[in-house]
Amino acid sequence: MTQQAPEQSTQQPTQQPRRVDASMSLLNNLMAHPLDEGYAVAARTRSDTASKQTRSRHRVMLVVAAAVLGFLLAVAAAQNYRSAPEAEKQRKELITRINQADNRLTDLRNNQSRLADEVRRLQASGLSNDSTGAALQQKLDDLELQTGAIAATGPGIKAVVDDAKDADAKEGRLLDVDLQQLVNGLWTSGAEAISVNGHRITSLTAIRGAGSAITVDYSSLTPPYTVLAIGDTATMPARFAQSSGGQWVQYLVSNFDVRMTITTEDSLLVPADATIALRYAKVRTR
Repeated sequence: MTQQAPEQSTQQPTQQPRRVDASMSLLNNLMAHPLDEGYAVAARTRSDTASKQTRSRHRVMLVVAAAVLGFLLAVAAAQNYRSAPEAEKQRKELITRINQADNRLTDLRNNQSRLADEVRRLQASGLSNDSTGAALQQKLDDLELQTGAIAATGPGIKAVVDDAKDADAKEGRLLDVDLQQLVNGLWTSGAEAISVNGHRITSLTAIRGAGSAITVDYSSLTPPYTVLAIGDTATMPARFAQSSGGQWVQYLVSNFDVRMTITTEDSLLVPADATIALRYAKVRTR
């Protein structure tokens, strides 16, 4: 028996398809990498060096700016230190001048009151010769009492109001409007004459705020504020409590801890308005 040799496979291994541009590999490499590797490395090195130099310049600029700022602050501090004694000296001189002006104003008002009293005595002596003059003098006395030109005495109410104990710039401090409400409430309660810290309240008196202070008749006051009101002590306290001014102050006491004490007095002295002056109406002629 003749054995046949096994058939050998005639299949060839599969070959990868060849790129069409395989023969252009050098050209493709030039197109993909137009810059030589040495140039690329040098460019990256220059970029890193420039970045480091930029950061170094920034650090130097920051150090210089900090040094300049520190120098300016030191100069400003030195100037403030040198000018502090001079500023304090000017402040003390200004305070002294203000106190001297206040004392001068007080002396002038006292002198004005003395001269006004002398004029009234001469006026009374001239009008007391007959009944007509006496009636005229009585009318003048009544008008002067109503206008605040002369002092008033009699029973009345004494109200002392003050800021809250822990008052600050926003809460617990009395304002000019609060003092206005208090005075208006006393007027509506039947007061005949009122003074605040010794300043007579008339139809020409202004109660205003000047910064953090309250001024009465253009004079700055400091708390506590003592308000004297001459009137009928039997009716004034109850009428004041029911008035809008009394309720206003009571609201401040209940909600903002403003302090207030009211007492009835048998005898009070409300001084005259030292700044009051006669004003005459004049006919304008064309």
